[in-house]
Amino acid sequence: MRPVLNILFALGAALAAADSHAYCVRNALADRAVHAAVVASKMPAPAKTFSETVAAGKEFCCNPKNADCNPDRAGDAATVVFDAQVEAADAQAKTAQPPVKCGAPDPKEQNRVVAIAPVRGFLRFEANARFDARRHPGGDNPPFLLKALTADNKVVATYSCPPRGVSETPHS
Repeated sequence: MRPVLNILFALGAALAAADSHAYCVRNALADRAVHAAVVASKMPAPAKTFSETVAAGKEFCCNPKNADCNPDRAGDAATVVFDAQVEAADAQAKTAQPPVKCGAPDPKEQNRVVAIAPVRGFLRFEANARFDARRHPGGDNPPFLLKALTADNKVVATYSCPPRGVSETPHS
């Protein structure tokens, strides 16, 4: 009887794990929070959608079977569209500088920047190892990168923060 129970427990755990796969927002930055919010394509937009600020070094996951996490009800092989940004370095800086947007220009809506990730994957915010601090930060010299990855850790897209090809507000 005991081996049968062990098999049933293992099968139950495997089935539960299959249902619990979620997309995650991972913040690999050491000193900044990040924010990601799902952009719903349905009009009118749902009353509530995934929108989370993730502290430095932390992760937040959301099950795509939850309508707040996946308002378009995209299938397991589909993608989710996000509004994503790196927050200012500290509370005082938030008044001095805006958050840094991440992504690419949205072809559907002018003046919006989006990032696209697999429904069962994740977004990972990280420092850009090639950032040149001697040059002005911008789309051609981004201080941060946002990577969209599959559940098995394969990079499907890399976005700069700030994005390339988007007009930037000049720094004073």
